[in-house]
Amino acid sequence: MSYSNATLYYFTGTGNSYRVAAWMADAAGDAGAAVTLRPIESAHPAEEIGQGETALLGLVNPTHALTTPWAMLRFALRLPHRSKAHALVVATRAGTKVGPVFAPGCEGTAAYLLALILALKGYRVRGAMGVDMPSNWIAVHPGLSPEAVVEIISRARNSVDGFIGTILSGKRRFTGWIPLLLGLCFFWLSLAYLLVGRLFLARLFFASDRCTGCGLCAEHCPNQAIEMRGSGSHHRPYWTFRCESCMRCMAYCPTRAIEASHLLVVGVYLATAAIPTAAVLAWLTAHVPALAFLRGTLRIVLDTVWGIVILGLMYPVFHRLLRIPWVNRFFTLATLTHYYRRYHEPDTELKHLK
Repeated sequence: MSYSNATLYYFTGTGNSYRVAAWMADAAGDAGAAVTLRPIESAHPAEEIGQGETALLGLVNPTHALTTPWAMLRFALRLPHRSKAHALVVATRAGTKVGPVFAPGCEGTAAYLLALILALKGYRVRGAMGVDMPSNWIAVHPGLSPEAVVEIISRARNSVDGFIGTILSGKRRFTGWIPLLLGLCFFWLSLAYLLVGRLFLARLFFASDRCTGCGLCAEHCPNQAIEMRGSGSHHRPYWTFRCESCMRCMAYCPTRAIEASHLLVVGVYLATAAIPTAAVLAWLTAHVPALAFLRGTLRIVLDTVWGIVILGLMYPVFHRLLRIPWVNRFFTLATLTHYYRRYHEPDTELKHLK
């Protein structure tokens, strides 16, 4: 198979998905295709994606809660229809290494959900796969050791080279059936994350007293989710609900000033638990007995809505309190991320992601 052009779009935070897309772009270029490599936030699909069987479209994105991130899902739904154009999808997933053992991640529906959308838009999907890149959720765990990072990336390069080589040779390649089955079994978890989970994670970030107010995090946020607020020495980043928790701000902050507040999680939980949901539901079901069977579900909904409201009210106050040096220092020392090793794909710099 000979492709005249290949358009590769990626959504990335710490550079994992960018690096995978770059490897495939190199392979397509070596095979004679005119290559477009672009982050989704600066893409122009109607002009960039070719027509017919000699055009190849690739989507590369990380896995969030066993599925596709909201940003890439929205992007895929807005892609133009193409009849007969070929397509592929790759989902990067959280690979780890414990001693001599490599532990694979699980992409769930992250690749095949996009493949389904592309197929419905007329593309001929030639391949889909998940590939392990170093786990990068550094709001939850420390970055992996440099040695583990190198070994995981080396294995990933071999997997990606084999995959794109198969596609460029005119064959099909679909992998990840067991992760897909797991993703379908836990799709309720993925849906909950897409609808509300990401809203909680969006408001856990703050800047410690190491912050210089340089604004790099806001400038390079792929979702324009960070606003610089305040003035003078209090000019600090402020995270909005558009945040996808991609970890770019934490990974690339030159002073390691970006933290995720675990104490804020506890505060929101306690405030959420304080609402008398049991009493509200008892009153409601007493007046509308037909709703009794919804008690468990309804309580979860009420708790979730209340939690988002509480977080929305608490975060602006939290952001202002952080202007007080001792308050900022207290929350900085009380979060585990202050002690975590940071991670971004070692060969990827911010300039590559623009």
